Amino acid sequence: MKGYGQFCPVAKTAEIFAQRWTPLIIRELCFGPRRFNEIHVGVPLMSRALLVQRLTELEEAGVIATQPLSQGKLYSLTPAGAEMSQLICLMSDWGQRHGQGRIAQEELDPTLLMWGMKRQVDLNELPDHDVVLRFEFRGVPKAHAARRYWWMILRSDDVEVCLKDPGRDVDVVLASDLEAFVRVWMGHRGLQDALAKGDITLSGDKARIAEFKRALRIADQAALKTLYFRPAA
Repeated sequence: MKGYGQFCPVAKTAEIFAQRWTPLIIRELCFGPRRFNEIHVGVPLMSRALLVQRLTELEEAGVIATQPLSQGKLYSLTPAGAEMSQLICLMSDWGQRHGQGRIAQEELDPTLLMWGMKRQVDLNELPDHDVVLRFEFRGVPKAHAARRYWWMILRSDDVEVCLKDPGRDVDVVLASDLEAFVRVWMGHRGLQDALAKGDITLSGDKARIAEFKRALRIADQAALKTLYFRPAA
């Protein structure tokens, strides 16, 4: 790990935190302990070899701890690592306010979108019955063309995301340009505007649609989201 040759606390923090991919690895672990492959889902463009290297460096720095399993390891933040969640939230807030215009077409990844939505669902707003959602995305980059269709099942205590049809009756269908829905999900754009302009269509029972919007914190008017960490079940 290269240093800055300074005893300044900012420099010492940057030596650990400011390496490429490291903030995203810590972001993943802020949601709770993860196996290697679960971390890699959140950083799919990172090579597995580099992920091994970064995890080793973070363990040596006292930021993460490992627990051996029958197969592989379980990675979790130490108390020192957990303090970095504040930095992750500050970075998220800054990016929400100042990074809206920096989303490139090739960065639109439906897998990361669905993974992110699952983790940001408000458990206090989940209905007391199952709600099955189907997402149909258009304008998907060629690299992700096989992942245009997704299903999400909202349960009373958990959320399930499926790439294959779970064989359940669908309550709500959302058909959308991928970029339009990403911007609505992030709060850069209001759902009402996207619906009015035809970028998004929603079909299904009105009560189920309302439950979907509450659980996923989707606002009718533009309102930037604050990142919060809910460990996955």
